Amino acid sequence: MSESARPTPPDYLTPEQLALFDRLSERVVKLRLTMPAVLFLESTRPLNFIGSQVMVFFAPMVHALFAAREYNLLQQALERRETIGFLVDLLEAKEQAEQERERSERQAKKAAKRKKRP
Repeated sequence: MSESARPTPPDYLTPEQLALFDRLSERVVKLRLTMPAVLFLESTRPLNFIGSQVMVFFAPMVHALFAAREYNLLQQALERRETIGFLVDLLEAKEQAEQERERSERQAKKAAKRKKRP
């Protein structure tokens, strides 16, 4: 993804949190779940602080399944409402970059097929 297409992150996010969001958004795009993820994030935006506090409550149980450090980073970032907007923008930017990459690959394949024809 080009740096010009990358959304500007909020100042309060740490480099670790930005890296986590980057990995998370790449995974969502790879699984082709961008639209459901964006819909979920947008619909829960008004409740993001409450959601982050629910994450604190369930942390002991979730730490048995997931890396505690990443879970805590995610929970802390979600305490701020602006984080949801940044994550949505990041998902949409990565999805657009992925679509452009796929489009370029298809065009290259078509061009290669045309050159092979006698």
